[in-house]
Amino acid sequence: MSDIFALFAPLERAGPGDDESLGWAISFAGTPADGCVLDAGCGTGADLPALLDAVPRGRVVAVDTAPAFIDGLRARFPTVKAHVANMADPPDGPFDLIWSAGAVYNLGVSRALSAWAAHLKPGGCVVFSDLCWRQDHPPEEARAFWAAEGLMLTDAAGLEAQVRAAGWRVLAARWLGRAGWAAYYHPLSVRLDVFDGDTDLITAFRAEIALWQAHGESYDYRLVVAVPA
Repeated sequence: MSDIFALFAPLERAGPGDDESLGWAISFAGTPADGCVLDAGCGTGADLPALLDAVPRGRVVAVDTAPAFIDGLRARFPTVKAHVANMADPPDGPFDLIWSAGAVYNLGVSRALSAWAAHLKPGGCVVFSDLCWRQDHPPEEARAFWAAEGLMLTDAAGLEAQVRAAGWRVLAARWLGRAGWAAYYHPLSVRLDVFDGDTDLITAFRAEIALWQAHGESYDYRLVVAVPA
């Protein structure tokens, strides 16, 4: 197992998020109790309990490209159909709800929505989160950090414009908020204190946490509930 998976294996979350924001998204999605839900880019599976609760008579499918994450999910969530797969072409659909927390950047908004349209049931929707600027003039330190990570952030209006350009309509949108970041970073920080792995990896995550502590008000994940137009 590589160091990145060893780092996250005992953690609930592999990215920012919380049950409150997921509950908000589900309230707009209108997913039926017997529906089929996809967790696209599921990571360590932090959102699976809430997704299972949302469809008590339905099915939940989880996909990720990391075999180590999927192996862990199969042991923890035997009722979830977990696959090592490309989230652009997920198995076991079609779906009433496609949920993707912080993973859409792997494809880009336009490509992801275009790919998922073919896997969505009539009346279904997609909920995703993507990192955006919350300020018109974010600090240069924050700009430089995310650019070095290969991310060129837009703002909320720019993100919604991408959704519309892909032929979709935004039903609702909101910011994740600091609680969702804290739910990720606080356990990660504790884990880094005891992790005996790649020192460069530890340094990189400590730098990311420090950036959020200093400039987290300038950026956030934007949650978007979208349907084909």
